[in-house]
Amino acid sequence: MNFAPVARSSERIAPAPAPAPAPAPAPVAAATTARSAPAPLAVLCDMDGTLLDTEATWLDTVRDTCDHLGLSAPGEIAASLEGATTAQASVRIVAALARTGREAGSEAEVAARLEARSLTAMEGNIGWRPGAEELVRSLHAEGVPLVLVTSSSRRWVAAAARHVDFSAFAHIISADDVRSTKPDPEPYRRAAALVGRAPEECVALEDSEVGLSAALASGCTSVLVRAAEASWGARAHEQLPELRGIDPEWVRAAALRRARAAPS
Repeated sequence: MNFAPVARSSERIAPAPAPAPAPAPAPVAAATTARSAPAPLAVLCDMDGTLLDTEATWLDTVRDTCDHLGLSAPGEIAASLEGATTAQASVRIVAALARTGREAGSEAEVAARLEARSLTAMEGNIGWRPGAEELVRSLHAEGVPLVLVTSSSRRWVAAAARHVDFSAFAHIISADDVRSTKPDPEPYRRAAALVGRAPEECVALEDSEVGLSAALASGCTSVLVRAAEASWGARAHEQLPELRGIDPEWVRAAALRRARAAPS
């Protein structure tokens, strides 16, 4: 049996080498940090029919006005004016009257009549659509800029503001604040600029064909909030029957889905 020799007391035993220092952790890449930060976002909201339950009252007013003026198929005319301004509606009504040989005043006079009648009909009947107030409040609480973008007049907005709280909105753009109303993209482009966002950094909530056309043309991620199916709705980036249950996380995810689907 072999044993290793024992060292004498006069012999020095060399100390074991010190362990090599652990490598320093690699610095976190700036790109990783940037990816973890939330992307800029703003939400631009249509008013009538999207946030507020007023579109049906407007269409009833158009229908009743057409019927009072003796126009045939007033329901069809009203349906074609969903999301339209009083000025746009008056042009259509005056043109329809001209084809029948009737007159009801100038376009401006018909527009004023429509607005007065609709304001009277809406008084006391204005309220949030399901889930709309909750979504607006939650977005505001998380610091997401909000802009109300409507084809209604300032007078109409003021009437609605007597019944619902618009204080969460940083800005309100009405038909009186732009040169061209929906379906022109100007209202949405102006709304994005007011909160320092590119249209591509904004989510627009709409319920009508003219509104959706404006939002899409502006470059916004466009969400159609509409219970009734419509063939033109397929153009929207997202479709919802209502806003009930929708929260800021869903809105951010919608914007992200659109961004990922965009061609590089």
